[in-house]
Amino acid sequence: MLSYKDLIKYFGTSLYDVDFQKFLKQSFSDVTSYDILRSDYIISELFGIELGFTNNDAVYDDDDGVVFEEGNPIFSHFILYPKSTILINQLPFETSFSDIRTSVLNKAGKPTQTNEGYADFLNRNFLVDNYKVGDVVLTFDYNAEEQTINFIQARDNELRASLKL
Repeated sequence: MLSYKDLIKYFGTSLYDVDFQKFLKQSFSDVTSYDILRSDYIISELFGIELGFTNNDAVYDDDDGVVFEEGNPIFSHFILYPKSTILINQLPFETSFSDIRTSVLNKAGKPTQTNEGYADFLNRNFLVDNYKVGDVVLTFDYNAEEQTINFIQARDNELRASLKL
């Protein structure tokens, strides 16, 4: 079993780093391979975890499906879904996926930022609480109506500029 902190400690590490590859092989039996044309994530469906990468060095044309330079994918964020508790035994702020938002607020305190509203592209309401802890941003994405946790994201605030808080 792992803590979410066991993943965070690899932030800033190259996907191709020997120790990171060893960690992936020891922890995940079904992780997908990295393909910048399809996604900036590698995914473990079995464990309900998406590992995300920032790859500023890659040069590619996604319209033509051509990678000119693979770059250096750097581990910068991850998403935990309820199924992840098969592998992850400690979530941020001692929360659990059975917690509703009021429970998370009691455990984590006041969020650094809350975003809520209606997303046309999702055709639904959204509710997201963000907590900045050092250089890491922890995001709780809720079902807006039921106030239950959909997923928890952690990201390195310094590495993932597009999601910077």
